[in-house]
Amino acid sequence: MIGQTKVLENIKRIANGNFPRFSIICGQKHGGKKLIAKEIAKTLNAQLISTDVKVDTIRDIIKLAYKQTEPTIYLLADADKMSLAAKNALLKITEEPPQKAYFIMTITDINNTLQTLRSRGTIINLDPYTPSELLRYADEKGYDLNEAEEYIVTNICTVPGEIDLIVRYNIIEFYKFVETVIKNIGIVNGANAFKIASRLNYKEGDGGWDISLFFKAIMHASRQLMIETPSRELKETIRVTSKYLSQLSINGVNKSSTVDMWILETRGVWIKER
Repeated sequence: MIGQTKVLENIKRIANGNFPRFSIICGQKHGGKKLIAKEIAKTLNAQLISTDVKVDTIRDIIKLAYKQTEPTIYLLADADKMSLAAKNALLKITEEPPQKAYFIMTITDINNTLQTLRSRGTIINLDPYTPSELLRYADEKGYDLNEAEEYIVTNICTVPGEIDLIVRYNIIEFYKFVETVIKNIGIVNGANAFKIASRLNYKEGDGGWDISLFFKAIMHASRQLMIETPSRELKETIRVTSKYLSQLSINGVNKSSTVDMWILETRGVWIKER
């Protein structure tokens, strides 16, 4: 695994004693949380069972956990989506977990789970990836990036999984589109401004550009344009985009509405300033 050296070292250190029966791996989407869970399973020489986070599934694995005779990790991935009923069901077993059972929850935003669950679990926060680690990942995956593409990737992508997303596009075309949006969002009419939304991906298989990557690209391109021509419009574009980027991590957020609100507010910044 590339990166997360300190996290992995800490896991090995803890494993030499008593590894927590319930832990929460917290980090950005596509950041390698499930890979960390697999590393924990190897370290503990335990079998890894990955499940969904529906309440009926949680209840089933609780029953199963009391019957295990070998060390077993139950991986509850993408727990941001977990219902209140499922969280409450998990509470019962995290209070006194069975001797052979470990529960690992992966989550993007720690605020998307109960405070009582947080207090009972050991939180493992993923470290940021360095540009060199990201380029190493791209190289090991066989992505043949030229110098211009490497620049865009290392300034926009923050986790390895985002590289897997961005290489599906024409990276240069994607970035040029972002620059065009910034320069013209306050000039074009409203109907054309909202066409931006049609270029983005709202669910698996849509074929558009990832919304988070788009927002990150907007912020980076705005910073670069500020170096050449500092302006209040660009500064406000960064602030507004950062606000809506953070909203994407909220459980159940309507992505389409989020993009529409971003277009309205960003457009308002430019029209007002003009």
